[in-house]
Amino acid sequence: MRSTRRDEILAHAAKLFSERGIAATTVRDIADEVGILSGSLYHYFDSKDAIANEIVVRFLEDLNVRYEDSIEPEGSARDRLATMVSVSFASAVDHPYATEVYQGEAILSSQPADAPITVLVQKAHSYWRSAITRGIADGEFREDIDPEQFHRLMRESVWSTVAQYRPQLSELADDLQRNLISVFLDGFAARSGESEPVARVRRPAGKKDAQTESPDSELAELRSDSQMAELRSDVDELKSVIRELSSSIRQLQKP
Repeated sequence: MRSTRRDEILAHAAKLFSERGIAATTVRDIADEVGILSGSLYHYFDSKDAIANEIVVRFLEDLNVRYEDSIEPEGSARDRLATMVSVSFASAVDHPYATEVYQGEAILSSQPADAPITVLVQKAHSYWRSAITRGIADGEFREDIDPEQFHRLMRESVWSTVAQYRPQLSELADDLQRNLISVFLDGFAARSGESEPVARVRRPAGKKDAQTESPDSELAELRSDSQMAELRSDVDELKSVIRELSSSIRQLQKP
């Protein structure tokens, strides 16, 4: 599809916003990159904030459509999450710098609950939560890992990887998403014949929780021989995966 002047403005502005921030980028900066007079830019957008808002909204709308279209009712939860990782990379490639603009600007990521961006972000999060919840319910994923923590770690790892490798994202996307899928989903998979689950990391307790829970009983649980052995095994496995991921990244960075 042929690019319009409006699309050109959005593309150049996204790159400038990601590099300098919205506040430090002027309308003239954007106009100069596009090759038009700054006054002409106002024929397309009311302000640079309106430009930033449309960059993020376009990205999130497309991302949610892709998430919805990628759902296979008969597929496994693991396959669904793996597809969502791939879809996220594909959308990031097609909307350069949009996720960096959103994550780097509090004015965009801290909007009211009924703001279009907030609504779209929550919808995107719901696809991740749904797949993870289903995987735990079906026995595909481990129950001893907090699903909300796993959701945030995996999702944020996707977007931070996008930002870190933005200049080479088109070329490296397949390898990067394969490594992320391996690290997160293979480690999250339920294990056959495992003993009692390792104690889940708890959220900070409120005053009531602190009074009713016994610290000695929690320590006793953690000192259980079987759980400590399981924990050591998990740590060793994680170290091995991290070494493999680091090696893969070094190979990808070689000319």
